[in-house]
Amino acid sequence: MLGAIKHALANLANPNGRDGRSAFWYWMLAVFILRFAAEMMVTVPMTARIVALTVAMESGNEPYDGAAQAAHLTQALMTEMPGIVRAGIVIGLAAMLLVATSLIRRLHDSGLSGWFVLVPGALYGAVLARSPMQMERAMEVMNNMDPTSPPSAAMMLQEQGPLALLAWVPLLLIIWIGLRRSEFGPNRYGDQPTQS
Repeated sequence: MLGAIKHALANLANPNGRDGRSAFWYWMLAVFILRFAAEMMVTVPMTARIVALTVAMESGNEPYDGAAQAAHLTQALMTEMPGIVRAGIVIGLAAMLLVATSLIRRLHDSGLSGWFVLVPGALYGAVLARSPMQMERAMEVMNNMDPTSPPSAAMMLQEQGPLALLAWVPLLLIIWIGLRRSEFGPNRYGDQPTQS
């Protein structure tokens, strides 16, 4: 595993050659862990601020008012949401850049042109570009909702529209590319990698 990660790091800017399946998937696992850690560094402080606000409201001397508490919680979420979306876009772009050259080499290993990387890349770029609009739409729903009966998760997904499904297409394409069989022996992109 460490050999695959070292290989990917040494070739971050080198799309030439071939990456076998195991090397590709170990690198994808490393990028996934890095991305998860970065997302936690962003979301945990936000969650802590919202929990602190909720605890402060519940420990106050005023009688419990569910509608006021829901309104404060909604306002806290709306305050934090733009920063979370901006951080998500930056983290997503970084992950895309980390995966790109390994994905090209994986395409080469299965006998396909590296230019096919533009398909999942463009789709993922569209998803990231659409994130601010989705945030604005979610904030509009939150502004117009009744604080005592927040919308269900299914309703929030429905509000995002059918383009929310577009986010899954790049992932499915990457899985398909990662699972393709290696071409046996040398091909036009180089020798068969030692790790298939």
